[in-house]
Amino acid sequence: MFNTGMSNTKYKIQNTKYNNAFTIIELVVVLAVVIVLAGAGFLSIISYKNNQGVSSESQEIAIALRAAQNNSLSQEAGNRWGVYFENTSENGAFYVIFSGLAYSATTTYTKNVLPPNIKFITPALGATSSVVFSPITGLPNSALSVKISLISNQNVSSTISVVSNGQIQY
Repeated sequence: MFNTGMSNTKYKIQNTKYNNAFTIIELVVVLAVVIVLAGAGFLSIISYKNNQGVSSESQEIAIALRAAQNNSLSQEAGNRWGVYFENTSENGAFYVIFSGLAYSATTTYTKNVLPPNIKFITPALGATSSVVFSPITGLPNSALSVKISLISNQNVSSTISVVSNGQIQY
């Protein structure tokens, strides 16, 4: 009887020696989980980058509006200053800082084209809008609202407003 117990112990030791390896199914499952997590991380990074692009462009538009307002306040070049927005096509949307009472090609100070993945929602396609700031007070001639969004997803958007009291919000 004593020998039988020894052979069982020996068998158990040998059996546990062979259970230390991974099966091919376990490796495939782990690899699939890693691929899914990497894909989700990649999509998250792309979404974050797109959101930052809209946020950055709305800041640039607000900076242009404030620059025109400050130029009017200081009566830079003896003129009023304004910003003109044109949405002529999906790829040709732009805004211009200009001097004078109204926009014209000869009064352009700086022109900024929207990035290719961003479009104007307001003004609508084929429309224009502008705001001119009064000298000394910096008040706009009218309230203005400009809305931009991603071309691929209009839910990712930002609205830049010029309020009648001169505040610029985004």
